[in-house]
Amino acid sequence: MDILVTTHTEFGFVNDKHIIPDKNATDGVYKGVPNLIKIADKYGAKVTFAVMPEVTAYFPKNIDHEVGLHIHSGWEEFHRGNFSFYVGDSFLRENTNQSSTSTVLKDYSYNEQLEMIKTGKDHIYETFGTEPTSFVAGRWSINNDTVKALIKADFKCDCSAPAHSKPCHHDWSKLPRICMPYHPSADDYQRRGDLRLLEIPVSQIFPLGNVNPESVPVYGLSWFKACFLEYYNQNAPLFHICLHSPCMVDPYFTSAMDDFLKFISKHDNINFKFASEITEYKDFVPKTTILPYLFRVNNNILKTGLKTVRSKVFGGRK
Repeated sequence: MDILVTTHTEFGFVNDKHIIPDKNATDGVYKGVPNLIKIADKYGAKVTFAVMPEVTAYFPKNIDHEVGLHIHSGWEEFHRGNFSFYVGDSFLRENTNQSSTSTVLKDYSYNEQLEMIKTGKDHIYETFGTEPTSFVAGRWSINNDTVKALIKADFKCDCSAPAHSKPCHHDWSKLPRICMPYHPSADDYQRRGDLRLLEIPVSQIFPLGNVNPESVPVYGLSWFKACFLEYYNQNAPLFHICLHSPCMVDPYFTSAMDDFLKFISKHDNINFKFASEITEYKDFVPKTTILPYLFRVNNNILKTGLKTVRSKVFGGRK
């Protein structure tokens, strides 16, 4: 099994186990990235850091991990509890023509998206001397134009897909919960085709949700270990973990990530890889297996409501 860890690298801090992506909280990069690298290196893990252009001055140089591109378009104010913060990228806002303040990349034209992607890519190259080939869209939001722009800009892969998900700002609802990498169609980024870009969906817990240590307070770490076993026991070729760099400033999340990678690394035939090393896998037919979860029910998942989980999956059947 290949293991991929992608990190949305951006400013922010943790309050009450929630990330607040405040632009003044530079420790989210300056300390969060080295903290994650320290954990990853303990287990021989590789990390693909999808880096926002605005944070490059705070990102460590000469690391032995992969640097990709992470784009948050627009500039809008959001609120969480008593905190207010802006989503967007100050560098791109100053150096590209954006017709909107929307933080959803798919709201922009092909030419605007291409300009943001190429400008961000050039900035990463000028800063680190390495050309990024992996991409993550802010708020997981892409469309067919994004795929077209990424191919034009010579990106190899996109890691923006939380499979089987459709809130207001992105749509990945056509992908099954357990979805392996695929080459998209020119007509529909959610369908298999023959474009040279590789879509690499994030692994999903049962019944739905990203494999992300930031959700451990909601589901409990044992639920994520159960998800890994669901994939591992059926010989799934890839397990894809995502996270945001600010969470690695908080001891709660660094401990959870350390524990999770330690658990994974103890299994046989585990290969940590960068996003650029992932390929399309053939002849794997996924299936939902709830047995690993039954043995790892915990207080966190009970608090979220197993009744709710059951209603979502089984349609409320008795």
